[in-house]
Amino acid sequence: MLNSFDRNLEILDGFETDYLRIFYYDFTKKYKGKYKSYEYNRLCTIIEGEKKVKVNDDYTFKYNSNQFILLPPHSSVEMEINIPTKALVLELNSNLIYNISNKISLDLEIETDRLIYNDLFIATSDNEIKNCISKIIKTYNSSDKNKEFLIDLYAQEVIYNLLKIKGASLILNTEYKNPIYKAIRYMEENYNKSINIKDIAWNLNMSESNFSLYFKKIIGISPKEYLKNIRLSKAEELLKEYNVTEVAYSVGYENISHFIKLFKSKYGLTPKQYKKNYYQKNLINSNNIF
Repeated sequence: MLNSFDRNLEILDGFETDYLRIFYYDFTKKYKGKYKSYEYNRLCTIIEGEKKVKVNDDYTFKYNSNQFILLPPHSSVEMEINIPTKALVLELNSNLIYNISNKISLDLEIETDRLIYNDLFIATSDNEIKNCISKIIKTYNSSDKNKEFLIDLYAQEVIYNLLKIKGASLILNTEYKNPIYKAIRYMEENYNKSINIKDIAWNLNMSESNFSLYFKKIIGISPKEYLKNIRLSKAEELLKEYNVTEVAYSVGYENISHFIKLFKSKYGLTPKQYKKNYYQKNLINSNNIF
């Protein structure tokens, strides 16, 4: 459990599946601080207690376990908690929203609370959304070996129910009008191919320099760095099953030496060393079972 809004701690302690990251917070004492929603939408819910928040240096309000907040990417939030509070935050993968949005057809319902200048959406939680969140919490706390798979099923259900609400749907789909998020989706879907940043910029009717500057302003790193991180993250998983050369080609690197250099720079180990460590840990765990 987390007791502060620190991005480094979130990454270390958060539970991640293909579709979302789960952050579980438990504030037993008074707390005051700031955080950001970074590159993904955040669904913020309270299990018990309440928060006083100020979003984007403008809107101040309180919310409790009967409500939820949907924050678009790169929102800034000032947080004040004065009573013991437990909260669950779901960081929603863009591909999840995109896939569900394109597969369903909905007659949008009118929101019951308010949509504030597209900066955030706050609404009363209906039973369907509460049930989805409850299932995610129960599965998250379970020892089920298939918990990632189950949570991703419930994540789709969450998005489906959010998209039925007009205000929430507007927030969730706003990013797809942004050229930077179009570029991100393209990189995530084509990381294994030869990708030229200049060509991406051209397809978005932007110069390479303007695209790179805008990308870094929104995401925090250059498009080249972002693409490298996607590829190396995929490589980390593939190394558990395939050899170094196969993995390098699979994630878009034709120069094996260059791939090894980048991997070691990021993870502190060569791909071969990483693979060896993975098998040694699995062997130790296997022996401990018996």
